[in-house]
Amino acid sequence: MADRPSGTNFVDTLRAEFAGLAAGTRVPTIRDVAARYSISQFSVQRAFESLKEEGLIQSFVGRGSFIAGGDQSHSTDIAGRGARVLIISHSTPSSRGTEITLLLQAALLEGGHKPICVSYADVSDLHDLLGKGGFDVCVLQPRRSILPVEALALLKSKARHMIVEGRQLEFLDVDVIVRNRAKSIALALRHLRELGHERIGLLTESLDAAAGYAEIENLYSQYFASSLDQPEPLILRVNSETVEVGGGEEIGAAMTKELAGRTSKPSAYIVSGRFKADDIRKGFSIAGLDVPGDVNIVHLRAHEALSGQGASLTTVGRRADHVASGIVDIVNWRLANPNEPAGLVLDDPSLVKGNSTCPFSGN
Repeated sequence: MADRPSGTNFVDTLRAEFAGLAAGTRVPTIRDVAARYSISQFSVQRAFESLKEEGLIQSFVGRGSFIAGGDQSHSTDIAGRGARVLIISHSTPSSRGTEITLLLQAALLEGGHKPICVSYADVSDLHDLLGKGGFDVCVLQPRRSILPVEALALLKSKARHMIVEGRQLEFLDVDVIVRNRAKSIALALRHLRELGHERIGLLTESLDAAAGYAEIENLYSQYFASSLDQPEPLILRVNSETVEVGGGEEIGAAMTKELAGRTSKPSAYIVSGRFKADDIRKGFSIAGLDVPGDVNIVHLRAHEALSGQGASLTTVGRRADHVASGIVDIVNWRLANPNEPAGLVLDDPSLVKGNSTCPFSGN
């Protein structure tokens, strides 16, 4: 039986194997290499670290693999001057979107890149704004706007690579980073069930395909069918046009109408949408429900969405700096691996406990 490679000899073995691969080739995982050579994953990891220090391979969190080399001519050029990154956002008002853009711009500048920020209201504006293009990467933030195919095609023609934030697109050859909505619902339901809640409703804005509310409803219905002790899902929808103004009254009216005559009411709600925290509390108060005394709330919203003068809500979401950091990671990964196929990153949210959830007494 042949001796197992170890130490310096094993590094030499992997170096010889990987050196023969074409630039940009995905190399085997640590687990695969360990199984093939019958050695520990720890030993393989140490060898990989040595090869990374030599610059032969690179690794990127979330990609689950190690990449050998890259497009050396283009990578060397960018390393010398920094990448030209176009950050383009739809003009739809969004304080959170603006914050992400500013944080992204700052992070790219700190990383030695050259970001340019552009806002547009109509696709026709882009022709004049972008000129001949010549960008290395375009980061698009469509926000809640309709995204015409011609807009996407135009932007792709202005940059070598394209990343879309917040919109799940398929088969369009662009990198995408979007909130993991399934994880959002799962975290909210798990938290409420651990507190003893079994009847859990969903309060949401009226369906908006761009914002993903339909998907949230579907995920809620799927989870409730297998794990909640209630005969049917309880989904309350509030007109999206009234969310920014008079949202509390709309919530109160929807709650009062839906719960009238019900003998068995949910003890908790997941709230999905742009509702302000104070409006959520006001709406439930109009319906005669105190938060958290009568009903618990988990809001699927960014953690920065504070509750005005009231106590904070329990939220499931992503901080703006977390989103910006994730986009920067994809920018750097794509620049180092220009030949890899476009990918989808489902960005996991986290739960932050506020004063809108507490153990269920059963009364």
